[in-house]
Amino acid sequence: MKEQRKLLIVDDSRYMREYLADLFSADGRFKLLTPATDPYQAAKIIGQEAPDVIALDIEMPRMNGLTFLKKIMRQHPIPVVIITQLDVNQIQMSLEALNAGAIDVVAKKDINPENESGKQDLLNKMWAAANSRINRLYPEKQPVHQQERKSIHPRGEANSDTIVMIGASSGGTAIISTILNKLPSEIPGTIIVQHIPEHMSYLFAKQLNAKTPFYVKEAENGDRVLKNKVLVAPGNHHIELQKDKQGYYCRITHGPPINHVRPSVDKLFFSALPFETQKMYAFLLSGMGRDGAQGLLKLRQKGTYTVAQDEGSSVIFGMPKVAIDLGAAKAIMNTDEIIALFKSVRAG
Repeated sequence: MKEQRKLLIVDDSRYMREYLADLFSADGRFKLLTPATDPYQAAKIIGQEAPDVIALDIEMPRMNGLTFLKKIMRQHPIPVVIITQLDVNQIQMSLEALNAGAIDVVAKKDINPENESGKQDLLNKMWAAANSRINRLYPEKQPVHQQERKSIHPRGEANSDTIVMIGASSGGTAIISTILNKLPSEIPGTIIVQHIPEHMSYLFAKQLNAKTPFYVKEAENGDRVLKNKVLVAPGNHHIELQKDKQGYYCRITHGPPINHVRPSVDKLFFSALPFETQKMYAFLLSGMGRDGAQGLLKLRQKGTYTVAQDEGSSVIFGMPKVAIDLGAAKAIMNTDEIIALFKSVRAG
């Protein structure tokens, strides 16, 4: 049996503390520290025995979870998974938590007692976080570009014959931000599948758009894949690459989850196979599970330049490792090498 990981639950709800404690205890992989009712109590517990991973609520009395997370990351970085209601007021804070260093965000509605797959997903995310490389998570601060000039996509933008596809899960938001922030204004048409809760994808895209010199938006059905434009798959929806006489565009669907996730990286990768795959680049970044690995393999077999992020720079070396083990990656690269390759790709 693998060594247990010490887990600290921080939530002001007695019901949630007891529910999560029962769930994690029954799993067997975790050693539970005394649950905390608020960040102040949590800080005292951490001072006595540092956990390997923290399950943290967002809205709590005296100090909210986001403020506490930022303090943790400054003083003593510990992997954190946000477990929250994820209502309208908490979506922005949850995205800020990911920016501040949280590994993942889980909605409480998805781990109700009747949702066995949701509960198992949480357990796996907590275990992956407990074994993650938290110190590799933080992106460098980048200058904010003029958002006003990009609020509406400029008319007459050219179609992109070269397509870049990026797939990521846990730990991916910070890595994607790091990569995009270091790219020039001229890039090929790019599609991103990031496993992220519904409604958070819109804010994630909006945030990227404010920091990059090209146009980034949450994808809508029929959006054209154009040069200097990045489309982010909407949470809880699949995105597929399609083509007509005018060029490439995307299709948004709400089909069944693939590899237990929606959006699925594999869904995007497989949808690209009928087209000119030799002109495509596919990147599989940090994340838990195996989504994207099979699609990456098929793309490589059809001539796509395929890249898996290396273990040293991945926060969670799950999805890239599966791809590497399958022989799906033409190249294994760290974040800086991925940025250099992306910069070299012509927006043809």
